[in-house]
Amino acid sequence: MYFDAEPKRDIRDFFDMEEPLRNFESALNKGKLVVVSGLRRYGKTSLILTALNKMNVQYLFLDARLLSAVTMISINDFLGVLEDALNRVSWSKTVLKSVEGVEVGGFGVRFRNRSRETLLHTLHALSGKVIVIDEAQLLRRSSVRFDQLLAYIYDHVDAKVVVSGSQVGLLYRFLRVGDPDAPLFGRPYIEIRLGRLPPEKSRQFLLEGFSQERIHVDDALIDKAVSLFDGVIGWLTYFGFTHSRSKEQPEDVFRKASQLAAKEASSILNTYGIAKRRYVEVLRTIASSDQARWSEIKRGVEARLGRIPNNTLANILRNLVDSGLIERHQAGYAIPDPALKNGVLHHFSGL
Repeated sequence: MYFDAEPKRDIRDFFDMEEPLRNFESALNKGKLVVVSGLRRYGKTSLILTALNKMNVQYLFLDARLLSAVTMISINDFLGVLEDALNRVSWSKTVLKSVEGVEVGGFGVRFRNRSRETLLHTLHALSGKVIVIDEAQLLRRSSVRFDQLLAYIYDHVDAKVVVSGSQVGLLYRFLRVGDPDAPLFGRPYIEIRLGRLPPEKSRQFLLEGFSQERIHVDDALIDKAVSLFDGVIGWLTYFGFTHSRSKEQPEDVFRKASQLAAKEASSILNTYGIAKRRYVEVLRTIASSDQARWSEIKRGVEARLGRIPNNTLANILRNLVDSGLIERHQAGYAIPDPALKNGVLHHFSGL
């Protein structure tokens, strides 16, 4: 069902993604490293899971968001996520039964020695599998060089790796594929980048989704939802799911989505400590226009907080772009997520 709130795993539930699916399958067949990027709620996880299930390959899905509360990620932390993922697949006991440092029994898979050596032994045992690391940019918060670990897998392990991230700039800061001094430099990779649905596809998605739910909706409601959620398939799914069950109107669902997006953004900005206030004011200024130029942003922030040095503002804007909260265009900066833009304007004051 299109309006299922969980990530899609079956191609029958995956709306109009034939081209990204073909591109992903081709990329995985041709290379060892695939990067799937796109903003939040653009369908990255659904694409990966649907494609891998369609290809009928054995894969391990590591969700780095499980480490989001960890200040500095250690090998032990990463092994915890790996252990959890291994216990979610049926084939893990077979491939790990004789791996040094790993205990296999009725309880599942457990790392007896939580060390770098155990991690490397485990990775070699995953030969022939696909290793997925979702929201991989979170692994930057570590003294461990996880990009070096990816390079090791690339060079020495007969496994393929898929990394995804919604904070696209931070993902590339983590991978450093263009840095001659970085471990992954020179190793070919293929990127699949997801974007928003055009209006006609958004409309089709909602109409087909409501048809699956056996619910009749009028054109005015569809048009309003298409306008508000602006092609973000995650938000369109959220609206379809909510309206199908509670008959809430697009404006009411959009308000809830805006509150949720604002809360998520505030959580991201918490990492900047006392500088958060400046980040909030920059976002507010950008949200107040379709595309805000540098001079407008500087004036808006200084009107509320006083003087801000140019280099400080430049760093804030770069960090917001890398975090996926804003985009830079030729005409200026903009917030691409319509719910987040509304949330910044109306729901940031109490955060």
